[in-house]
Parts: sequence; structure tokens; C-alpha cells
Amino acid sequence: MNKTTFAGDGASFHQNLGHPTPHIRFKGVWDMQDLYEFMISYFREKKYKFHEKVYKHKHPSPFGVERQYVWHAEQMFDDVYQFNFDIYIHTYDAHDIEVKMKDGKVRTFTKGRIWIEFNCSGDVYPDARWGDNKFFANLRIFINNYILRKKHGEDIWDVIIYRELHKLIWLTRRRLKMEYDEYEQKHWTGVHM
Repeated sequence: MNKTTFAGDGASFHQNLGHPTPHIRFKGVWDMQDLYEFMISYFREKKYKFHEKVYKHKHPSPFGVERQYVWHAEQMFDDVYQFNFDIYIHTYDAHDIEVKMKDGKVRTFTKGRIWIEFNCSGDVYPDARWGDNKFFANLRIFINNYILRKKHGEDIWDVIIYRELHKLIWLTRRRLKMEYDEYEQKHWTGVHM
């Protein structure tokens, strides 16, 4: 079930892709700097525009530090579709610990709890040129019925969910060294990943 929000101009709409919000809950030791750089590089390699909207470092308690990150990434798929990712990261009871590696280098890891939520959505006709003009409204109907339906079919949202979102979740779990052996949806929508 997709949740659709129509804009006031009647031209563009925002579509939540209708799946439960996937999340990762982890307690242990992880390299926050490595996780941070990995997720940013993942979006940049896929040609997404990445924005860090919020970074909160709350006052430390006796249990540790609490931090919040809110990230947004967006990409224009073509002139009609725009894919959006919203990632919320919250660390609880976090302590920075220094670990001496086998090669003698000292690295800083984070020990505590982390909660990561992954949301994705799609915008159809996100720019203003598809506004109230009758010509562009009719052109939009023609594009939907005769071009996009044949070009993408009904599986355009599956591309973002299974090839982008679930792959990012799996790679993040792997980065946190959680016990996952294989990417479950690896061959779901094709053999080329």
C-alpha cells in the first residue's frame, strides 16, 4: 500500500513506497568514522546528492554520549522520477575507545548502542514546470500513459527498494560486522548488481 501526498498545484506528488521502515539495532563496538565515510561514499558513487541535515551531540551522561544524525540523499532518475533516502542514526551510551591494532596503529572505535532507520520515497514530476498550465497537464498525462508505462512498467519503485535500499542495509550490517552472510535480495530483480 503506497501513501501518496499530492501537492497543491496538482502536478507533482510525493510517494512513500509503502514498506515498513527498515532499521538496524546494534549493541557493541564499531568504527563510527568508517561507517560515516562508507555511507557517504555509497551515495556519492551512486550519483546521489547527499546532505547532512542534523548533527546533534547531546550533553554526556554518566552512561555515555548520545548523538543524532539526520541525512538526506536524492537523485533524479529521469525527468519525471526523483528518488529520496532519509537516514536517521542515533547512538546511545557511546564511549570512544582506543584500540591498538596488530600492526601497531591506534584506532578509535565507538562502544555503545546504535539505531539506524532507512526511509525511501519517490517524487513524481518534482519540478515546477508541470504546474497548472493546461498544455503541460495534458503532456504529463500523455507521458504517463504512453511513454513511462512502456519504459518502466509498474516496477520502478522495486528498483529503489531492492537494488538500492536493501543493498545499503545489507552493506551497513556488514560494515558493523553483524552476523549476516549473504545479501538476501541479491538476485531478486536481476543478476547485475
